[in-house]
Amino acid sequence: MILLSMVKPVLMLCMLFLYITLIWRFFKVKSKVQISELKNGVGSLAKRKRQLALFGVLFFLVFFIGRLLTELWSPGMLMIFNYEEAARGQNPNATRFNESNILSEHILEKVIQRANLKMSPEQLSGYLSISTPLDSEKLDVSQESDLKISTEYWIHCSDRVSLHRTKPQTVLNFLADVYREDFTLNYAENDSVLDLSFDDLEGMEYLDVKDYLQMQATKVRDYLPGYSSESSSFRAEEDQETFSSLYQKIENYINIELERYGAFILEKGLSTNKDTYQSRMQYANHLLENTRKKEMAAHDVRIEAIDIYDAFMTRFVLIPTYDVEQEFYMSRTKVGVDYFAEEATEFLAEATELVEEMEHNTYASAQVGKSQAPSNAYEEADLQIDSLKSELLSLAEQSRTLCDTYIAEKRDGYIQVCFSSPSVSGIAVDALLFTILFVIALGGNMILEPFCQDFGRIRTAGHKTWRPGRKNGKTKKGDAS
Repeated sequence: MILLSMVKPVLMLCMLFLYITLIWRFFKVKSKVQISELKNGVGSLAKRKRQLALFGVLFFLVFFIGRLLTELWSPGMLMIFNYEEAARGQNPNATRFNESNILSEHILEKVIQRANLKMSPEQLSGYLSISTPLDSEKLDVSQESDLKISTEYWIHCSDRVSLHRTKPQTVLNFLADVYREDFTLNYAENDSVLDLSFDDLEGMEYLDVKDYLQMQATKVRDYLPGYSSESSSFRAEEDQETFSSLYQKIENYINIELERYGAFILEKGLSTNKDTYQSRMQYANHLLENTRKKEMAAHDVRIEAIDIYDAFMTRFVLIPTYDVEQEFYMSRTKVGVDYFAEEATEFLAEATELVEEMEHNTYASAQVGKSQAPSNAYEEADLQIDSLKSELLSLAEQSRTLCDTYIAEKRDGYIQVCFSSPSVSGIAVDALLFTILFVIALGGNMILEPFCQDFGRIRTAGHKTWRPGRKNGKTKKGDAS
């Protein structure tokens, strides 16, 4: 099939040769031929019109069929990026998009491995080219408003790749698959946070199970608001769930289901190892107490700084200014006292939270210490854990399904790939234009050919005519000149 790509260049060379011959013949006989003789030559061309038409039809068919089969054999591939951030030159994760990644070395290496090609990435890169519809435009880079960002890229594979026993379209298909997978993995929304694993729950304390499940549920919950802000009304076709409704379900799971489980564990005082758990709570409270003291020390320092702050410096905190509607008002500007007060409030709030956590640990340790729970309480706790895991897995799967559906419908899978189909009418027009040029060159040569032959016979006859006084190729005596 690589020979098909040589059809057009060969025909162009033939036509160029005809025009060179035509020009050479014209300048050769123009001084010897009268206009009337040329008119007679044009009239005699009518006798050879069948021959001329036959060559013209043959040229048209060869050009048309060769060009059509070439474009069918090696179509161009259009890669369209459909997501919203593409128009801003960004990937879906808001990082900068780089078109050179499409033909990067690691992508080409994967294409070679998947297609089992016997070539290096450098060789394959030489067969591939990339362009955009904007390449032909003259952009004025001095004006930012004139800058355009392309979201469409044409990728073409040379016919010469068939020397490696593969087809251009096959290479482009593998390239599209490999790049789409790489793009989705590295630049698209990463939903790996929805891949939940509960292997760490084996042998974990019952109260720690609540914290672990809450951590996993929080990851799933926090994954949804990004989509909800883009399309709050998007619904799944099967269960009519929205991002907001799933978010609320996970909130209820955390605030109701897990709290109910935690209350049951505290009430029964369940623990896998009573002594170890109490010792751990005692050590945790020791660390929390140290942290609380640091927070309170920082709070006291801020309060002391406020007390010694010069009151005179706090008087001038109102600054005359204008708002967006050009109305006058007095703007209050923060001074050091304000910042000290805010920081003191934050440190006090953190210390208060630490006290609450310490009280919870103390209460849990006391409940475990005095627990006399029967074995069926542990069995019920295990059943609740299994139920909580199943419910959380279901919520994660619903979230994944809804997000995947949204991506498929709203973002159209990020990338669309289509192959160019040959334009039969366009190829026919090109073939017709080149055929007309071919017929003109061939007809001109047919007209001038008889004159060139006559001119050649005259010159040949002139060279063979003897000069006077010559005999047998020798000059008579006395006729030296």
